[in-house]
Amino acid sequence: MWITITSVGIAMVAAFVITRSVTAATKHSDRRRRERGEPLPNEGGALVTVRLRTFQWVLIRVVAIIFLLGGALLALGAATTISTGVEPSLVVMAIVLLLAGIGGIVLSRSMRRTRVLAMEDHLLVRQGLHQERRVDLAEIAAVLPIANQYGGLQARDATGKRLFSVMGLARGYAELEAYLQERVVRPRATAQAALRPNGVPIPPWRGIACSADWTTAPLGPGGRLRPVIRLFVGGDVVALHPGEVRALIDGRTGVVESDSQPLAFLASPALVAPTSLGGRQLAGLPPESLALLYEAQDAPAVVLRDSDAVTFRAWVSGLPR
Repeated sequence: MWITITSVGIAMVAAFVITRSVTAATKHSDRRRRERGEPLPNEGGALVTVRLRTFQWVLIRVVAIIFLLGGALLALGAATTISTGVEPSLVVMAIVLLLAGIGGIVLSRSMRRTRVLAMEDHLLVRQGLHQERRVDLAEIAAVLPIANQYGGLQARDATGKRLFSVMGLARGYAELEAYLQERVVRPRATAQAALRPNGVPIPPWRGIACSADWTTAPLGPGGRLRPVIRLFVGGDVVALHPGEVRALIDGRTGVVESDSQPLAFLASPALVAPTSLGGRQLAGLPPESLALLYEAQDAPAVVLRDSDAVTFRAWVSGLPR
């Protein structure tokens, strides 16, 4: 039992160290390249070219070749023992290694072909063994992070279908992220507010320290377009689910978490437990006020009090359901 626990622990530590080391080495290499002013190779006139790094597909190809050689040797050994009876485990192991080797060769080929070319108003995407295709910027409804050890991003359309994804270790990833931020994320964050079902515009709410509007934006893992309340605080746009904000206004919940970055919380001092972390941040605020808290800050970024709190509550209550 202790041997098993120790083995698992060593494997977890090794995986963590390898991940951190590869990520740090990659970022250091990219930083040195930028400091030296070395431009990224841009293929076909693209503003940004994104490709997986050579070591990623070469490493997989080398391991695949080793598997193929091992499988071939085991198959040869099995063939020489046919007259005396072949050991079934030897045949199974040979087949497994040969299949793994073939799969690794195909995967390395797929990784080598993968690329994203960012043009002025569209992207050319070739992922894996698929044909290259065009993705117009207008098709991209959401740019979402990929939750893995190396990070990355994925673009989805209004139906939630994935248009393309990019690994965080890919060369040109930072440049593509900035490209999408400038041409997709920011324009959507400042898009015009939505209309009511009868076509009448929904007026935005304006307070002393912030403002808000009601619109549609890509939310959730699927990136589908849904109604959203956007709070504009300085240069940040905080996206909140209208139903959750309505629950906060009605006193059915004490805190609403944003569905945007940086992570923020809209809270009611009257409903948050005084002993909680949020309660300590909200200490001394009027019970009828509302406060916007950022995850990394010790004090509220914005407090809606007096007329601001009253008009914001009334504005939320009048939004379409």
